[in-house]
Amino acid sequence: MSPLYYFHLFSGLVLLGVTVLIIIKKGLTPYVRPFLLLVLVNLAGIAAVIIETSEYSSLWMPGYLLLYFHVAFLPYAWHMMGSQWGLDQKEHSRRDAIISRLFLIFSVVLFIYLWAIRGVDLELADGHWMLNLGDWKFWISAYSIIGLTAGVYAIEACYRSSLGLSREKIKRSFFPLLAYTIGLLGATTAGILYGRITDLMITVLYLLFALVSVPVARHYILFDPTHDGIILTRRGIYSSLVVVLFGVYFLIIGAVGELLVKYNLDEGLFFSLVILILMVITFMILVVSQTLRTRLRLVSTPKAPFRDRGMYDAEWKEFAEEVSVTLNMEAIYSRTSRLLHRLLKIDHSLFVIKEPAPSENYTLYTGDGIDRGIPRQQLDLLSDWLYRLGHAAEVSMLAEKAPEETTQIKALEGTAPFEIFLLVPLIARQQSLGFWGIGSHSSGRRLSSDEIGFIEAAANPVALTILGARMTDELLVSREMDSFHRFSSFVLHDLKNSVGMLSLLLENAEKNISNPEFQKEALLTISKAVNRQKKIISRLTEEKTDDKLSLEVSRMSDLIAQTLERVRLDTIKTISTRVEVENDLKVIVDPEKIGSVFDNLVMNAVEAMPDGGNLVIQSPVNDKPGMIGVTFTDTGLGMTQDFIATRLFKPFSSTKPHGLGIGMFQSREIIRAHRGIMDVSSTPDKGTEFIIYLPGKD
Repeated sequence: MSPLYYFHLFSGLVLLGVTVLIIIKKGLTPYVRPFLLLVLVNLAGIAAVIIETSEYSSLWMPGYLLLYFHVAFLPYAWHMMGSQWGLDQKEHSRRDAIISRLFLIFSVVLFIYLWAIRGVDLELADGHWMLNLGDWKFWISAYSIIGLTAGVYAIEACYRSSLGLSREKIKRSFFPLLAYTIGLLGATTAGILYGRITDLMITVLYLLFALVSVPVARHYILFDPTHDGIILTRRGIYSSLVVVLFGVYFLIIGAVGELLVKYNLDEGLFFSLVILILMVITFMILVVSQTLRTRLRLVSTPKAPFRDRGMYDAEWKEFAEEVSVTLNMEAIYSRTSRLLHRLLKIDHSLFVIKEPAPSENYTLYTGDGIDRGIPRQQLDLLSDWLYRLGHAAEVSMLAEKAPEETTQIKALEGTAPFEIFLLVPLIARQQSLGFWGIGSHSSGRRLSSDEIGFIEAAANPVALTILGARMTDELLVSREMDSFHRFSSFVLHDLKNSVGMLSLLLENAEKNISNPEFQKEALLTISKAVNRQKKIISRLTEEKTDDKLSLEVSRMSDLIAQTLERVRLDTIKTISTRVEVENDLKVIVDPEKIGSVFDNLVMNAVEAMPDGGNLVIQSPVNDKPGMIGVTFTDTGLGMTQDFIATRLFKPFSSTKPHGLGIGMFQSREIIRAHRGIMDVSSTPDKGTEFIIYLPGKD
């Protein structure tokens, strides 16, 4: 077997796999059928080559039929795929359908004719198989070039019309298809010149298509022409002119080569003609492009204000700078409206902005202070269409270009306080924010192409400014919510400590309720808890002010005694408490806030010793000059070093089933606010020691 046989076999297997995958994923939907037809045509060609180069003579006749089918229907299949690839489903016009039928009719006629006269053949020459196009080489090659050029015309127009995210969705298959087209054009040009295509070139083409089919199949599986399809623009049609002219170039080269071979003319003359034709084609591109640009202007107005390019750039820069410094939607609209009036003499405009989730509305900004909200379902189709168009569109043209969106256009016009002339999509960072409605010139005339170009250029900085304003608002709201949650969490933690003290009191009430001394202490504890909760409530109801410290000189022993009195450790019989604090130690602190820190440390120690244990509070600890230290040591469950390092002081992280996870974070913040230090050491199952250093008073 020739090595080329295995390449053919590999290509065929890849195409079969691609076919099965697409059918499983997408079925035989109208959008995928043209590509599956192109795959089928190439599979027929691969099968024909394998059969005709084999020794099984009984299969040669079916092999010829497959070969004729491949040669006759390849241009039609390519054109069908190219005319629908990447486009919105509404972009298929009646003219496209007529052209496709003409291609189909010609392909059927060519297939029948080749079958009748055996017009093409695979023949052996110099030890290599070649595709001999016979007497019809020029017409077959010319038809192939026309079909290929028509397909590339459609594909390139679609790609040029796409913008942003839409282009990202199609470019992975665009460039492979372009590479495959170049290979086909080269093969068909060789067919015109020599009437034969070598086995190596045929193998390379089949292998190239097999490799190309993988990213193209991905496109057909992921792409939805209803929602992702590209809407053609006039710019796309203009850019495709180059493809057409180069298709004509290949056709002329082939024809000239045919004449040179027929009349046995000098090859030097051939290459001279090639260069001459290339110069002519280049000249045509330059001349026709200028004419086409003029014809494709939306309107030609002699008084257009931006004929001078330098003035256009200066005005656009001024517009971008003016708009970009605004971060409020009403202000953005107001400034944009004033600039449009001053620079373009446009008196009326509006923003139609899609509000972020969970809102289900578009908001219209018109500068009259009226809040106009339109449900999304009334404008989503129009907004999506403009996003995929990517350019400004005259309202008068949309009835023909986007008939399904006509109802939504009328709904918008019924809401707008002026007649809208132009709609411009507002796109920022590949996302649609809505669109921009523009009125006519103050004189009543239509806007010129230069004015529309200015508005299109301005739409991008306007969209970016709107997106920036939205992100700034979201950031401010997020920070306010974060501040609120942090503040409320601190309040809840203080309430939790107060409830904890009352819970300890209730646990001992059943045993000691008849004890007059206990009753007296219980009433005192309840009174203090109520006063504490009143202070907490007042913090919630008072206007928010800076959380400043009320510093005063306090005895360390008094602070500890007040904590033990609030917590009532003496009522917990399973915990032994020992206090070793000198009476003359004075610190400069906010007694209430430091008291909440000590309360938290003692309550944590109690919770860490569910089965009882020892709590030792000692002071002084004299290893920090100018500061007085106090230790809280328990014999509880303890903590690992990893927990201390990663979670102990992390807000909203708690090991307790009903803990808020902010006690230690809040305590450390309070100590830091006093310019103090909090240290901790712990051993699992042995206990924990907290050391608090506070500024001392000599």
